[in-house]
Order: sequence, then structure tokens, then C-alpha cells
Amino acid sequence: MSKELDVQALRLLVHLEEGGSLGAAGRHLGITQPAASACLRAFETRWQLRVADRSPRGTRLTPDGVTVAAWAREVLHSIDTVRGGLAALSAERSREGSDLGVAASLTVAEFVLPRWIGELRAMLPDVHLRLQVQNSDRVDDLVHSGDCAIGFVESMVVSPDLARRVVGTDRLVLVVPASHPWARRSVPVSREQLLATEFVVREEGSGTRSTFERAIAAEPRIAMVATSTTAMVGAVLAGVGPAVVTPHAVRSSLEVGELVEVRHDLDLERPLTAIWRRDRPLDRPAAALLSIAQRSTGREVRAARRD
Repeated sequence: MSKELDVQALRLLVHLEEGGSLGAAGRHLGITQPAASACLRAFETRWQLRVADRSPRGTRLTPDGVTVAAWAREVLHSIDTVRGGLAALSAERSREGSDLGVAASLTVAEFVLPRWIGELRAMLPDVHLRLQVQNSDRVDDLVHSGDCAIGFVESMVVSPDLARRVVGTDRLVLVVPASHPWARRSVPVSREQLLATEFVVREEGSGTRSTFERAIAAEPRIAMVATSTTAMVGAVLAGVGPAVVTPHAVRSSLEVGELVEVRHDLDLERPLTAIWRRDRPLDRPAAALLSIAQRSTGREVRAARRD
């Protein structure tokens, strides 16, 4: 008779010792009491051991049975660990062909990510994306929690246990409506003037706002807080106050003269950064999106230099 271990018999021994009832042990494994009894008899025959005493009062483990149950716990723990790992790997591999969670800050999601997604879909047409658009702090949280495999933010400040890679840069611009006094200035606006002015800003946690605050080394005076770039631009056009925004959002308004870019001495360049968990290597779709982002921003930088 084969000397291979019978995993079901080992589980029966463990549950029998814990519950004191062969019927209960069998129900835990989804088999009847007669089937559980037959399983133990076959185990005893195979190994020429008596592991259980049967009596009208029930079934109890023998001393040999108690010893085998102790060994079995370690074996079963290892088996369950392997089974759980295999299930997780299988689920991850199946997601590679159909599902990719991406989190992106508003600027990235509105102005650059759609092109990257288009390239990804052309490369991997079976990939379906779940896109979450949040501010940079929230993107960090979504990637850190595992809800999204990869994220894109407008900052280098991320959780220390996240991997990061700069895929490009974005230089913010200071804009005012054409009727604003700054629109006619020939010299840069000073930091003191900026600190004395009320601005339209994004909410706390936004990459746009943190870049502005870092550049002026202070919290700006606030005329209005907007939760979207579109709302910011609308408020500036309405005369609520100046704003520091990505040039992608105001290109058309600058071209037609509704808004004017104001000269200043601030460093408003910020990195566009991809982030993911260090303990989870990027799967194929996420790695492909990262590669596309790097290539795309590289092309844009070279084109800007030629212009």
C-alpha cells in the first residue's frame, strides 16, 4: 500500500483532537461520519498504527494519534500557506490580462494620462483599467493600501515604503485675467507681493498647492479653495484672484488673451512621479504603463526643446 500522506486523514486527526467528536470533525471537512471513520481506518492500515479509540462514548485519539496530530498541524499549516500563495498568484496573473488599478492626481489624469492609456490599450487590448482620480496624498494612500497597482502624482514626497520613478516634469504658471494690474507688469512680481495677495488654490494634499507653498516657503493667503483645476481657472477668469496652475489647463485662455502669464522668480517646476509598492513587483500591464509614461514625457521634452 502506498505510503503517501493522506492530507484529509491528517485534518481529521487534528479536528478530532480539538473537537472530541468524529462526526463534528467530518462535518468540518464536509464528509459524513461513516466516511470519516473509513478514512481513519485506511490511515491506520496504511501505517500499521492505532491512532483512535472507538467506544460507545465516542472516538478519542490514542497517544500515537496525539503525536501524529501534533506533527500534522505543522504540515497542514505549510500546505495551507502554499495553497493560499498559489491562489493569490493565480488571481494576480488572471488580473494581468483583464484588470489594472491606476490612481492619478487630477493634473495627470486630465492632461497626460489619457494618451498613455490609449497607447497601453493599443499594446494590450485585453487590459481594462480602473482609474481613480484623487489629489496626490490620496493617490499615495490608494497605492499603499493595494487598491491600485500604480499611481501618478505631481510630487516626490511619497510614503517611504513606496517605490518611485520620475517620468517627467511640469512647470506651473502664475496667471491672472487680462484686466488684472499684474497683466501689464514688465518686471517679475516679488515674493512679498505674492504673500500679500489672496490666491485661488487647490485643496490641501494637492500636488499643485504643495508645489506653490514650497516655492513661496509659506502658506498663501486664500481667496478660494477649488477641488478641480477647471474650477480654479473659472475663478481666475471671474476675478476671484490669481492662481498657480499647470499650463495644460490654461493654454487656450492664454492664446486668446483671456488670461495672462505673470513673470515671477519662483521655482514652480515639479516632477511627475510614478509610485508603486516596493513589496509587489509591477505586473505586465502596470510595467507597460510605466514604460509608456517615461517614453511619452521624454518625447514631449525633446519636442519642447526643438520649439
